[in-house]
Amino acid sequence: MHILIVDDEIDQRELLGGFLEKQGFAISLAADGKQALDLVSIENIAVALLDHRLPDINGDELLIAMKKINPLLRTIMITAYGAVETAVNVMRSGADDFFEKPVDLNHLLERLRTLEQEILVNFDADEVNAVLEQEHEHELPLKLVGKSAAMRDLLSIIRRAAPTPWTVLISGETGTGKELIARLLHLLSPRREHPFVAINCAAMPENLVESELFGHEKGAFTGAAGHRRGHFELAGGGTLMLDEVGELPLGTQAKLLRTLQEKRITRVGGEKEIEVDIRLLAATNRDLSEMVKNGTFREDLFYRLKVIEVEVPPLRSRREDIPDLIKAFLERHQLSGVEFAADAINTLARYHFPGNIRELEHIVQRASTLARSPLIRAADLPAEVRFPEKSSDGTLEERLTVMEHRLLLEALEKHDWIQTRAADSLGLSERVLRYKINKYKLRKP
Repeated sequence: MHILIVDDEIDQRELLGGFLEKQGFAISLAADGKQALDLVSIENIAVALLDHRLPDINGDELLIAMKKINPLLRTIMITAYGAVETAVNVMRSGADDFFEKPVDLNHLLERLRTLEQEILVNFDADEVNAVLEQEHEHELPLKLVGKSAAMRDLLSIIRRAAPTPWTVLISGETGTGKELIARLLHLLSPRREHPFVAINCAAMPENLVESELFGHEKGAFTGAAGHRRGHFELAGGGTLMLDEVGELPLGTQAKLLRTLQEKRITRVGGEKEIEVDIRLLAATNRDLSEMVKNGTFREDLFYRLKVIEVEVPPLRSRREDIPDLIKAFLERHQLSGVEFAADAINTLARYHFPGNIRELEHIVQRASTLARSPLIRAADLPAEVRFPEKSSDGTLEERLTVMEHRLLLEALEKHDWIQTRAADSLGLSERVLRYKINKYKLRKP
C-alpha cells in the first residue's frame, strides 16, 4: 500500500516515513499542499497522512482538493492543535480518522492495517459470478474468471468504485473484457435496478452520432419521420457506457462535455432541454492522453471522464489464469469431454496474446474443432501460438522469455524429463534448472 505523508516539519516526515517504510509500506513525502497535489495526480496513493496546518493551504482544504483528484483516496489528519471541534470538522471534510501529535506509532500502524484490509477487500470469482448470474449472466460476453494478483487488484478497484456516482474511464487493450467490467460496475452500484445501455462509438456513422446519443425530433433531417429518444434518455436512472469513446468527433465531444456538466440534453432539431440522470462509463483501447496532445480529443472532456480510471490487465499480465479461462470457455461452448494437455497449456502460457481473452477463446474453439482427439496437445494449437518467436509482436523481454521457455521445454522433452541430463545439455546446474521449471510452471505431460 502506498502512503503519502504531508508535513512541513522534516523531522516529522522522516520519523513517520522511516517507521512505516520498515513496516513494508511504499512511502512518498511532501512538505506542502502543492507537492501533495502533484504527487496525488501522478502516483497511485492509497492513504494520505495530512498535517492540519501547512504553509500554503489548510489541511481541510487540501483534503477536499485531493479527493477531487482521487475520490478513492483515504485520509488521516494529524495535528498538534487537537480539539474536539477540530476533529469534528476534519471528519466532516471526509477524513477517515484523526490523530494528535505526538503520534502513537503503534496505534497509527493498527489503523493503517485496518484501512489496508478495507482497500484490498475483493470478491473471489465465484462471488462475482453469483452477482452476474442473478442479472441474466448468459447475456454477458463472459464470466469473470481469474484469481491472479492482477485480477484481485482489478476487483478491489471495482468494489470501491462501483458504489460511487463518479464517471469511470475503463482502459485496456482490445479483447480484455472492458464491457464486462462496465456491467459489473453497474450491477454493484445503487443504479442496478435501472437500465444498463452500452453503445459502440466506433460503430456509429459520424452523421448520426448525435442523434444516437441525444435523440432527434421529427423532421430534424432527411428520414427523421418522428421523434426518437437517444441513449442518454434510454439509460435514464441507470448507467450509460460509451465504448471506444476516443472515436467521437470533436464536435460531439463538446456536446458530451456540456451534457455531463449540466445534466441536460437537447435532441437534434429540438429546442427544449431535457434533464437526464445517468452515470457515465467510458471505455477505450486508445491512449487518450496522447490524443489530447495531438488535438484529437478534448483535454477538458478527458479529465471529466477520468475521475476514476480502471485499467483492465492484458492476458499476458495474468497468465496463471489461462487454465481457468480455458475451462470456462469449454463450459460456455458445451465442449464436454475436451481437455487441454499440459504441453498445450504450457505453450499457451508462453504466448503473448495480442488479442487477449477474445483471442484465447477463438484458439479454444479452433483447437477443439480441428483436433483429432478430445485431448488437445500443443501440436493442435495454431502455428503463431506454437512459434511465437517468429512473430514481430511483443517486447524484446517477452520474446526472450518465450525463447527461454521453448529451449527449456525442448531440452526436457528430448531427455525424457530427466533433469540432470537436460541441465547438462543446457549448461545449467540442476538447481538453476529446477528454479526455471518452477518459474515457468513446466510439467511433464
